[in-house]
Formats: sequence, structure tokens, C-alpha cells
Amino acid sequence: MRVVLFFIMAFWLLPVHSQTLEVMGSDEGFLPFYYGNDLNEGVLVKVINDFTAETGISADFIPMTRKRQAWALERGLANAVFANPLWMPLPDRMHAVGPVMTWRDRVFAQPGQQPDSFDDLNGGICLRRWFVYSDRIEQRIGSQLVRHDAYNARQMLQMFLHKRCDYIVMNEAEFRFLATLGDVDPERYSTELIDAEWPVYLGILKNETALIEAAEAFFSTYTIDVEAMLPKLPRPEL
Repeated sequence: MRVVLFFIMAFWLLPVHSQTLEVMGSDEGFLPFYYGNDLNEGVLVKVINDFTAETGISADFIPMTRKRQAWALERGLANAVFANPLWMPLPDRMHAVGPVMTWRDRVFAQPGQQPDSFDDLNGGICLRRWFVYSDRIEQRIGSQLVRHDAYNARQMLQMFLHKRCDYIVMNEAEFRFLATLGDVDPERYSTELIDAEWPVYLGILKNETALIEAAEAFFSTYTIDVEAMLPKLPRPEL
């Protein structure tokens, strides 16, 4: 009887252990969530590694430009992505597990300029070129705010730290991670103003039923403490 049960269990577990969770990530990296050679460092990389250790399912991050993510899913080059459901590639074919974490774009200000509301923002603001911000920011550009564009987060932060602008809007974890790398105390610049906030899910192709079941079970008890992970992350090659 035990032999029969053993073979039943082995047959039931085989589909899970024979599959790999192939998670797409931006090929430019996404500090501090994934970065490094082949996207092998970061908060979400640590999460996926914990998933592998817990479930025995192999997993990998696949560098992929965002414009090609739907193409990669259709061709079987990947089967998962971390995203908000509104921006999920192939949304009708994806199952969203989570949310696994919350994304926040916070307003940071020069010391001594701590605004209580978006109406208080006056002066220069550092933003990313081509990035979409909330109406609360966009409506003040040209009247209350002078916009200074950067091509990436690191350039934007350097402009802010060199006092080219009074304010900056960045993902709070990204700001804290980059500031700490430069021996800058992020608490000096933090404000209570949040420009955008949304949940992040792990989207998995619906036909990957075994992976979905494993991910649902894992994330039902697993919590991501980004703040605790940041000091332990390896220094990126900037």
C-alpha cells in the first residue's frame, strides 16, 4: 500500500518539479528589485530564491524589454512577470498571484522644505523623462513647478542631491537604496506625500496550473519586508 501511495505522490508532484518559473524583468534592471548580471540580485530575486527553496521548483529571471514581454510569453520564452494588473502583458491569459508587495512613488524634498500637501510644492522638481506622473504633479508643472528631466533614476537623484531641484518623485525603496549607497541619509529628505501607490502581483500564464498552485500557497504566508532587505543587498555596478 505504501508503495502505491509513493508512486501516486511522485506522479502528483512531477508536474510541479519538472517546470520552471521563468520571470521576465526589464533588461535594464530595476533597482533595488532586480539588477546585476542576468538580473541575479535584488529584492524580488531574493523572493523568488525563497520560493525555490520552499517549493523545490526552479526559477529564473529573464532579461526582456517591456515591449517584447507579450511576445516572449506567446513563444514560451517566459511564463511569469511581476506587474500591476493594469500593465500585465497578455492580461486575459495571465493569473495574478498576490498582491506580493506595494509600489509607492513618494515626494522627497530638500531639508527644510517639508510640504504638507501637493499645493505647497513650489520651485524646481526632478522627474524622469517620458515617465507618467499623477495629475497632482502634472497640473503644477509650468505654474508652481519647474521641471528638470533626467534619463534614469540615478541621474535624477544626483541632480536632486546637488540641489538642482527642490523636490524629486521616486519609488521610495529605490530612493532609499541609492541614497544609502552614496552614504546619504534618506530620512533627511522624506515627506508624507505619496504621488502614486499600487499593488504588484506575480502574473503567471493560466495554463501553468502547477506553478500557480505552488505560488498561491507560497505567497499566502510569505511577506516581503523590503525595508529589511535593502541593507543586505549587494552593491550594484553603477
